[in-house]
Amino acid sequence: MSRKKRPQNRIAKRLRCSRCGCFAPRDLTSKAAENWSGKWVEGRLAVIVCPPCQTPLENAEAAANEAEVTVRRAEGGTFLPDPVLCITGTTLENPGTVLYGRDHLQRIRTRGQAENLGLVSDLPLDTRCVPIVGGVMIYPPGR
Repeated sequence: MSRKKRPQNRIAKRLRCSRCGCFAPRDLTSKAAENWSGKWVEGRLAVIVCPPCQTPLENAEAAANEAEVTVRRAEGGTFLPDPVLCITGTTLENPGTVLYGRDHLQRIRTRGQAENLGLVSDLPLDTRCVPIVGGVMIYPPGR
């Protein structure tokens, strides 16, 4: 008997709305999940809110964040979620720049925490990395 593999975008434990307790869709990339909001704390999804429980301010914030990512992708960027550390150039010959995601950088400033980093290295020297809400946008040379 063979077992079907779960799609990679599904989670093992179902998430629930932090306010009313209703279950989030299993597939967080599905159409049913597109209006759910989440808040990341220290690199982990800490709060998830269903559409009926969201405040107007939360709706506006989510729309602004989505618009920023959409515009930056249209400009040729690739989004990497926080916590991430980008290193351009080579560490020995030309150190280039080091960049944390905006949320992670704020955590380092306020609490001195630098845990669970995803490292993106060996990027070409002319790669541009820009911190945005939730992570970093990476722009390859020539874009």
